[in-house]
Amino acid sequence: MSLKFLSWIAAAVVAVGLSGWIYGASGRSEVEQARRDAVQRADLMEARALILDGQVQVFLVNFGDASRRYEAARVVIERLQTALREVGQAERAGRLEVPLSSLRDAQRLASSLDGSARNSGDEALRALTAFAEPTAPSR
Repeated sequence: MSLKFLSWIAAAVVAVGLSGWIYGASGRSEVEQARRDAVQRADLMEARALILDGQVQVFLVNFGDASRRYEAARVVIERLQTALREVGQAERAGRLEVPLSSLRDAQRLASSLDGSARNSGDEALRALTAFAEPTAPSR
């Protein structure tokens, strides 16, 4: 075996390895985007469920639990907002300020045993629903 023959084999192995890597990486961005979308939808649904649970707690005059639910929803929305900013969707992340502000108000009102916390929770829920509507897949 000559040195020329061995260099051709090495070049072929490198070419096959490189083409395999390119082929394997070709669908990765689409899969990653689909995963991010699924995580965002899950975070939105979790925040929505926590806000609704907070609303129920206000209705049951359990303001301590309502405040905790609103806080948990706020944490989930802030996590979503951070994830959106990390992938360069600053405009969408900024649209989450409205539900965050309403949740801060709802939590403050629930902590002060004010039944109008429910109204702020409703505003947060409407804003979160409006945020989620453009991301819904069209059929």
